[in-house]
Amino acid sequence: MNTLTQDPYWWQDAPREAAANITLPAKVDVAVVGAGYAGLSAALTLARAGRSVVVLDADAPGAGASSRSGGMIGHGHRLSYSKLIAAHGAPKAKAMIEAGMASLAFVKEMIEAERIDARLQHVGRFRGAWTMADYDTMGREADLLSRDVGLPVEIIPKSALHREIASDCYQGGLVFHSHGGVHPALFQQGLLAVARNAGVVVAGYNPVLRIETGERQHRVITAGGVVVAGDVVVATNGYSGRAVADFARRLVPFPSYLIATEEIGENRVRALIPNGRMIVETREKHLYYRPSPDGKRLILGGRAALHPIQLMEAGERLRRELVAIFPDLRDTAITHAWTGNVAMTRSDLPGIGQRGGVWYALGCNGSGVALMPWLGHRLAQKILGNPEGATAFDDIPFRALPFYDGRPWFLPLMTAWYRGRDWWRARQAG
Repeated sequence: MNTLTQDPYWWQDAPREAAANITLPAKVDVAVVGAGYAGLSAALTLARAGRSVVVLDADAPGAGASSRSGGMIGHGHRLSYSKLIAAHGAPKAKAMIEAGMASLAFVKEMIEAERIDARLQHVGRFRGAWTMADYDTMGREADLLSRDVGLPVEIIPKSALHREIASDCYQGGLVFHSHGGVHPALFQQGLLAVARNAGVVVAGYNPVLRIETGERQHRVITAGGVVVAGDVVVATNGYSGRAVADFARRLVPFPSYLIATEEIGENRVRALIPNGRMIVETREKHLYYRPSPDGKRLILGGRAALHPIQLMEAGERLRRELVAIFPDLRDTAITHAWTGNVAMTRSDLPGIGQRGGVWYALGCNGSGVALMPWLGHRLAQKILGNPEGATAFDDIPFRALPFYDGRPWFLPLMTAWYRGRDWWRARQAG
């Protein structure tokens, strides 16, 4: 661990761009804050509709979660279909799942239509059941998804587990055949290039200091100057700060930690994950792992903690989790350990719309690689006045957390709470 690289593994193939001397336009139709998936997708749609657009980012464009995640794409949200039904009723729940499926199709089509080298993999995703109770719940969920929305889901009993993973740590699981994976940083980098080619001005290393809203136009004050905009979009997600404080109060930035192993070879990776799938599980640790796009190493992420900790410590915690799943990797070195913020909302669902005269698409809740580009596109359609901009999330309240100012002081307590829940569930399962 002494030579551990603390930049994301993904940046090897898609390094973040250096600061450049970009002249900000004095006036634009739309100013977008945040150069991740949602912001760039919104900017692209607006530019192709003839609007002048500038995208502003405090760091290198896409240096946040868009180039740091596990790169898994799926249909879902944080809440299961059955929980959505319980919370919102069957028709609304179905509409939300269908919106998730639409976002997955949108991203696949975008990557192919724009010829983005995102290393798109149509490999499916396996969700491992940590307990038999989880497995039973999965069976009911699969039946509902198949019946109501026609989602291709396959139940995997424990007796067939080794078809999916060379480990005995799960009681079975589900395979979502339509899911897959991308190289998240190459996807963001490609989307950035496409947006610029469409005429979008993207200015990194240019933090927004404040937004002054007006009746017909807004002033976006940045470190590099002032931009007057007819509309403003906030797409900062887990990196929302004081400049967008009203939105930051509605988002909790959970850190997710990730590691990459040294190269262990395609044959060995294939022996561990025979179908090359993306893998997630039902524990509160929320471990997720996958083969790297070249198939030569494993990448694993999860809740090493719900609050910031040293990357060396996070890397060691995740290495122990990896060895617990695959004991044969006990002598495998970890080459990279990094972190990125996941934006969680009070509803566990994304927020999209307009607040205080400012448009927003926020709250990936851990499922942003497919969802956020689609939400950005739909938000742009709303700004353009197109009815196609409607989504199933439009009427979901985007509430602030009580006694919260955007600084998540309570995360260490939540770490202990989730660890305790995993321990108790394992004990109850025997």
